[in-house]
Amino acid sequence: MANAAWYWPFGSNEKKVPKVSELVETASRLIDEANDLADEKKVDEAVAKYKEALQELDRVEIENPERAATGEFATLRNKRAYVKSAIDSLIFAQTRENARAITVTDTSELEKKYKAEKSGVKPDAAAKAEKKPAEQVKASPKTGSSRREAITRLVAKNPQNYRARLLLAAEDMQDGDYQAALLAIEDLLAVKPNDAAALNLKAAVEARKGDYAAAERALDAAVKSNPRSTAAYCNMARLYLVTRGAAGKAAARRYYETARRYGLGRDAALEAALK
Repeated sequence: MANAAWYWPFGSNEKKVPKVSELVETASRLIDEANDLADEKKVDEAVAKYKEALQELDRVEIENPERAATGEFATLRNKRAYVKSAIDSLIFAQTRENARAITVTDTSELEKKYKAEKSGVKPDAAAKAEKKPAEQVKASPKTGSSRREAITRLVAKNPQNYRARLLLAAEDMQDGDYQAALLAIEDLLAVKPNDAAALNLKAAVEARKGDYAAAERALDAAVKSNPRSTAAYCNMARLYLVTRGAAGKAAARRYYETARRYGLGRDAALEAALK
């Protein structure tokens, strides 16, 4: 259950949205450009372009949170994994080439240590004193913004940004910090007691903790307060399959069929489990 794809809407109006392929079109173009630069051995430029692609993928995910938690966004996640792997490969190759450029006859470091020892200064202290500011910057390069950092900036910019705060709670859940996630969700529910998104996310957190009774209570509240919430019905179907097994299959199927009537797209994996 912990690895199941949970649905959690962000608002009462669940409208039709563009295809994922359309949403990631800009990121796909950036990846193609980065690939071309990599082929031309322009490593630094390729890495920079790949990082632009990562930022674009993060933007798409942040702006479409209600879909990001579903299997529909597998394409985006695959692209992110590919880009990160490409960056790692380029950096590794570059490091290996740099290592090859260092010859075994280079005795400059040994000479520095010898002079330091003769002057009575410890080698480590001498090396630290001689290290230039530019070298220090190079030793700890900036790694760019992560998804969590991007969301945190949104919250810092506007602490009342409900959607960003909900996304941050979801990040806590993904990181396994369930207590922080639940505390954040309770704060959100204090603002919007019947919010479908917060209730669905709460159910997801409780399920990951293994507290299926609490997860069912949260989903039940979501269904009662948001009768047309396709996410709540679909999540309840998943929960019934886990907690009640074959005995709960009929009820789970009814929940799924209700979600379909209210506009949920087909979930092939769930349909297979309901057969």
